Amino acid sequence: MLLHRHEPGVFDPDHCRTCARRAGLLDHYHRVQHQEVRPGRAHRDARWALWSSATALLLAAAALLTG
Repeated sequence: MLLHRHEPGVFDPDHCRTCARRAGLLDHYHRVQHQEVRPGRAHRDARWALWSSATALLLAAAALLTG
């Protein structure tokens, strides 16, 4: 038997495998758990996009100035 990690009577399919199984949301549970394991990826991707766009803007400005 799987144990709940929350108060009895609380429905939490995002963080409780037993609640997710009972509600038929086990795939949702796995997706949420996978996203919580890798929280830094979104920040790394956003940082990369910001640097890429800044570089593109600098290259475009240089191209306009040099003619």
